[in-house]
Amino acid sequence: MHHSYLDKYARRDSPMHRLNARTKLLLFTSLVVFVAAVPRPGLVVSAVLALSVFTFGAIAKIPISYLIIRSAVIIPFTGFAVLSFALTMTEGEMYWQWGPFALTSEGIGRSAYLLLRAWMAVSFMILLINTTPFNQLVNALRCFRIPSIFVLLLSFFYRYLYLLWDEAERMQRARNLRYFGGFWKKQAALIGNMVTSLFIKSYERAERAQLAMQSRGWDGRLRYARIESLRGADIFTLVISGAGIVILWVIQVL
Repeated sequence: MHHSYLDKYARRDSPMHRLNARTKLLLFTSLVVFVAAVPRPGLVVSAVLALSVFTFGAIAKIPISYLIIRSAVIIPFTGFAVLSFALTMTEGEMYWQWGPFALTSEGIGRSAYLLLRAWMAVSFMILLINTTPFNQLVNALRCFRIPSIFVLLLSFFYRYLYLLWDEAERMQRARNLRYFGGFWKKQAALIGNMVTSLFIKSYERAERAQLAMQSRGWDGRLRYARIESLRGADIFTLVISGAGIVILWVIQVL
């Protein structure tokens, strides 16, 4: 099976990849919090944050096309909120109105800012995942005292996600080989049976994995590799990025 992995570029060699996982986790998480905390970033702050997304991507040697396609996942989730902002705001210059719906300059502006902020937050997380191997990211989470149960569930989710993906692709291939057309009602029922079968197979696979782990001495705790200490490049990156975030905050407040 060939998958488009979530961390397709995580094991490349670049200045971003060579940074400590804790540095990258703190850097990108701080940027996401900053994007979420600023109620309405100005033009300068928005331009700097958007430019930083592409700058980090270029330093990490991640194709811009990959970054844009991956970040498009926000469209289904933020689309309704963007439309509601655009059609329900009455402040500003009126461009169009139909009953309770109106299109104003204030609504368009807020919708654009909402979509931009969501895109930047998702892009920063994509950069984090694609510059940090998963095992290093788990170690970094442990260093920041993230609850062990959350780290454990995240590890299992990552490990078995692609196994379930394989199973779903095999079921879809079998359906396509046996499908001779029909009404959408029949196809919907078939898809429902496939989802049910996939759920049952997932449960059975999880049960077999648990029994196999227990037979090998699994005690419910994850074993972690030794954590590397921060280097000069990590400290320099944290200082510069922290100063940049503070400067952007001051610009936004002023």
